[in-house]
Amino acid sequence: MNDADAPPVLPASQFRRLRIKSQQIMLLNALDEHRNLRRAAAAIHTTQPAATALLQQLEEGLGVTLFERHPRGMEPTVYGDVMIRYARGVLHDFEYAGEEMAALASGAAGLVRIGSVMGATPVMLTNGLARFKTGNPRVRITLQVDTSDQLMPALLRGDLDVVLGRLPDQFYDEDLDIEQLEGEPMSVVARPGHPLFDLPEVTLADLVVQTWILHPLGSPMRRRVEQALQHANLSAPPDIVETSSILATTSLLEASNMISVVPLDVAQHYANYGMVAIVAVQLPISMANLGIITRKKKELAPAVKGFLRALRDSNLERQIAR
Repeated sequence: MNDADAPPVLPASQFRRLRIKSQQIMLLNALDEHRNLRRAAAAIHTTQPAATALLQQLEEGLGVTLFERHPRGMEPTVYGDVMIRYARGVLHDFEYAGEEMAALASGAAGLVRIGSVMGATPVMLTNGLARFKTGNPRVRITLQVDTSDQLMPALLRGDLDVVLGRLPDQFYDEDLDIEQLEGEPMSVVARPGHPLFDLPEVTLADLVVQTWILHPLGSPMRRRVEQALQHANLSAPPDIVETSSILATTSLLEASNMISVVPLDVAQHYANYGMVAIVAVQLPISMANLGIITRKKKELAPAVKGFLRALRDSNLERQIAR
């Protein structure tokens, strides 16, 4: 956008007394989805003239144009993009309110929706969640274990209350509250009895020729592995199976001579049960620090605050014990 295309600078006081109807919120969301006033009106079960009036009232109240009308549809202006983003957030929050009330009605004492990366799951998350549930047995917990690049959009949409993970560069957002924790050492793992363990010394060059199990392209862990190999002047492995599933990873390791790179806590967890063995090789790699990530402008429910306290307390005890 050049200076000529930039929106005019308007006084901030113009927007401080924004009054918006629930139907206007639903209309903004429908216009974002359909980009057509007739279809958007049908989606919120109203007529096109009524939808036109709702949009006009909102634009007149704000004193700005939210949508540009074109022969083939409607496109949001920069102001429209802002309103759509907040309308989407409001609708997600009301969906969450319904879920939380349903949990209360069924006898639960609240709802906490957690997202976690694999590396934080076996120790940090498990200890914090076990501690929390001991004192809060009636709080309903939903847990999504995935890569950070999948969890962050879910948090920004309002589908999760808290994420225990890393912040990918493309999801940097000033609306996020990030509490940095320790980083994650990484380990190469293979099945017990893998031919690598017969070598007197394992080098990175020995690893490149193996079949690797790695996270999908674009994930923080995949990028770090690729950077580590580049740092050692080695090409990326030509033979790769892509998955973020730890079940698929451990199953493939047990049944083949594949290798994988996982956080040390994960490696030690499965090594304790004899499912994998840690390969004695130093990787020039360190994962970005873990963090407890929430939305800044979102008031957290009491149950979520309680879980965060338990998570911090258990993590502090772990650090002291080291």
